[in-house]
Amino acid sequence: MPEDHSYWYLASYPKSGNTWCRIFIAELLRLAGDDPGGELNLNKDLETGAIASSRLWLDDQLGVNSCDLSFSELDPLRGRAGASAWLFAEGERFHKVHDAFQSPDSRGRPVVSTAGCSGVVYILRHPEDVAVSLSHFFSWPLERCVDYLLDPNAALVPGEHFGGPQVRQHMGRWDQHVCSWADQTQLPVLIMRYEDMLANGLEAFAELSRFLGLPNEPKLIQQALDNTSIDRLKKLEEDVDGFAEKPAGCERFFRSGRTGEGAEQLTIEQRKRLAKGLAEAMKRFQYEGPELV
Repeated sequence: MPEDHSYWYLASYPKSGNTWCRIFIAELLRLAGDDPGGELNLNKDLETGAIASSRLWLDDQLGVNSCDLSFSELDPLRGRAGASAWLFAEGERFHKVHDAFQSPDSRGRPVVSTAGCSGVVYILRHPEDVAVSLSHFFSWPLERCVDYLLDPNAALVPGEHFGGPQVRQHMGRWDQHVCSWADQTQLPVLIMRYEDMLANGLEAFAELSRFLGLPNEPKLIQQALDNTSIDRLKKLEEDVDGFAEKPAGCERFFRSGRTGEGAEQLTIEQRKRLAKGLAEAMKRFQYEGPELV
C-alpha cells in the first residue's frame, strides 16, 4: 500500500457497479490486512471514503452552509473542497462520485477537487441495463428511467435548497456523464465496463488493483471476488439488518447483477430511443442496441 496521502475517485452513473467496486476494495484490503479472518460486514466495513457530494464534508471544508447556496453559487466552489488534503484514514481514500465531472453551474470547473488526486476509476454499464436497475432502485416506471438517461438536466437530489445529507449531483444524459469523465484531462482515468467486470473478473479487478496501488496477487483478488459475488452480497444483505445504503421503498439493493435485462424488459421503442439518443457513446464503448430503421 502507498504510504502517501493520495486519493482516488470511483465515478459512475448510478446503478452501474460503483457499490460493487467499493465492496471489492474493502474486502481486498480486509483480506490483505493483519486480521483477514471472519467475513465482510456490509454496514461496518464499507468505509472507503466520503462520497464527494457529502453535504457535511463540503460544509466543513468550505466553511459555508450549503443549504443557503443556489446551484450556481455552490457548484463553482465544490472543487475547492479538500484542495489542501482529503482527511482520511488508511483504506478511506476511494471516494464515490455520481456527479458529472462538471455541471452547467460550475463555470467550466470540476465539481470535485483534483489537487493531490491520483486518478479516477470510471465504471460504466450498458444504458439499457442501467434503466432496468434504476427502475427497481427508485421504483420508477421503465419509461421514466429511459427519459432520465436521455435528460440533459438529470440529477440526484435535484431540489434547489434541500438540507439532506448530500448536495445536488448533476449528471445529465448518460453519454454526457460518461464522456465528462472519460475525456477530462486533469486526472488519470481507468475505464471499467461493468460487463467486463462480470465476464473477466480476475483480469478486470487486477487492472483496478494495479491502478489504485492495491495488493494485486491473483489468489487474493480471486478470493475477494468470490467473497463479493452477487449471490454472496444478496445473502449478506439478508443475513444482516439489510444494507444501510438501500433507499426507502427499494425492496433490495443487490437484486440481479446480470447483463441483458434491458434487452429483455424494455420495449423495442424504448431501446431505439436510447440507441438513437446515445448512439455515439454506445458505439465508442462497444454497446449494441437495436437496429435503427
